[in-house]
Amino acid sequence: MNSKKRFVLFIAFIVVSILVSIFSGYFSLNIPSIQSFVSTNHVLVAFLFTFLFIVLTSFAFSVTVMTSIGVLFFSVPEAITYAMIGITGSFIIDFFISRKLGKDYVKKYIEKRGGKLEEFENILEKNTFKTTFLLSAIFFVPSTIPNLLGGIMDMKFKDYFIASFLGRLPNTIFTVYFINGLLYSNSYQIYGSIAVLILTSLVSLYFYNGEIKHIMRIAFPWMFRKK
Repeated sequence: MNSKKRFVLFIAFIVVSILVSIFSGYFSLNIPSIQSFVSTNHVLVAFLFTFLFIVLTSFAFSVTVMTSIGVLFFSVPEAITYAMIGITGSFIIDFFISRKLGKDYVKKYIEKRGGKLEEFENILEKNTFKTTFLLSAIFFVPSTIPNLLGGIMDMKFKDYFIASFLGRLPNTIFTVYFINGLLYSNSYQIYGSIAVLILTSLVSLYFYNGEIKHIMRIAFPWMFRKK
């Protein structure tokens, strides 16, 4: 996306935010009223949330943002459950999209983020389960990366499913506890969750066989762009 398109989206976001602010006051919409709506329409809201989670995160929208939104309206166990359902749905969709569209599609996606498909291929071919699991467990790696890579390699769907699910489970749990800690000013949850998220990522990076710089370039492409 070029700078012009980003600027237009930014302006649109500002306009929408202002309109929401104005009309939320007019219609008496606020967090308590929304939470009241959620409690009285719990099944419907849970369904809509997981559906939107699957659709948006399947196309590179932030899993962390969607998980955080879930914490605002659901209890901790429910937020974890709905987030994992959404994550599972999205990595299944991404798997079959990449398997259908092939390496050219994945290569273009990765190159847009400043990486190279070839730098992943060698380690994936040696141990696809391990690499998919580790990439899924690193907190700051975009979830779409291991999702698409799993689809283009000669990997059984069962192995991909287990590796992706187990890799994302710790991050999902402690992201929920972190956001919940922020909402209720629980320092134990905040610092404990941060510690686990960092530790999980460091351990995963330790066992990762590829270059750490390549992972960083994929996760933070803006840091490696030439000025």
